[in-house]
Amino acid sequence: MTDRTVSSAPARRPRRELSEGQLAAVLLAPALLVLGAVLLYPMLSTLYTSLLTQKLTEPWLGTPFSGLKNYVQLVHDARFWTALQHTLVFGVLTVSGSFLVGVPMALIAHWEGRLRPYARVAMLLPWAMPPTFTALTFQWMFNGQYGVVNDLLVRLGGEARSWLTQPVWAATALILTIIWKTSSFVALMVLGGLQGVPRELTEAAEVDGAGSWVSFWRVTVPLLAPTLAVAFIFRAISALQVFDIPYAFSGGGPAGATETLGIYIYRTSIEFLDFGYGAALAVALFAVSLGITAVYVRYVRGDQ
Repeated sequence: MTDRTVSSAPARRPRRELSEGQLAAVLLAPALLVLGAVLLYPMLSTLYTSLLTQKLTEPWLGTPFSGLKNYVQLVHDARFWTALQHTLVFGVLTVSGSFLVGVPMALIAHWEGRLRPYARVAMLLPWAMPPTFTALTFQWMFNGQYGVVNDLLVRLGGEARSWLTQPVWAATALILTIIWKTSSFVALMVLGGLQGVPRELTEAAEVDGAGSWVSFWRVTVPLLAPTLAVAFIFRAISALQVFDIPYAFSGGGPAGATETLGIYIYRTSIEFLDFGYGAALAVALFAVSLGITAVYVRYVRGDQ
């Protein structure tokens, strides 16, 4: 009876094993679905909206397909070019300033000395403060009537400035605020790179007769170059997309002197309710950011 039972049972099919490529596709599928939902769909939706005429202030127009009309308007929009110019100038100055402040701060925090704990606290403080809170704090500090900055200038024999009402000084104050906020990011990145430099290499260079300064330039700086490049790319991209600090600090004023492309996109879409043209502005900003990202990817591939 046992033999008959065994012979009547259906034969099991051999389990099919997945290849490495199929297994990788199965494991990556959930992540790709989430990535497509939160990243790809908004991008395609914004690109499609930029091809429409969609103004909530004129609902009787509907949402007709207008092709490249918004992009033609963008090319002839003087306010767009001014905002782009402000964004690029602020980006160059704030990225350079954040490296001029952040790299020495990281060196002080890395090398053993009395200032080491103070430097590490100084690195973390700007990073921990929310951008809007930072902007409002510096807005108070640069106030022309009761600000701390003017008080220090007068005590040192200088003249008080109207920081928030004159275009040049407002732009200067905004740049200093962004540098203070973002230098901690550069310092943290550089400090992480310094921690990864093998101590044996610098000690071997010093044993061979190289001084501390020569060892730093010939051994530490070349090993630190990839970290500096990554920090530069991330800072450059974030500088192009900056919105929160300028908007909370000055709202783009006075007279549009501190209006960045991010603020112009916000006003076009949210305040003026012109979603079609606002989407075209966002696509233009994305194209600029994509160009910088392409440089970063090319550098990474070259480094590999």
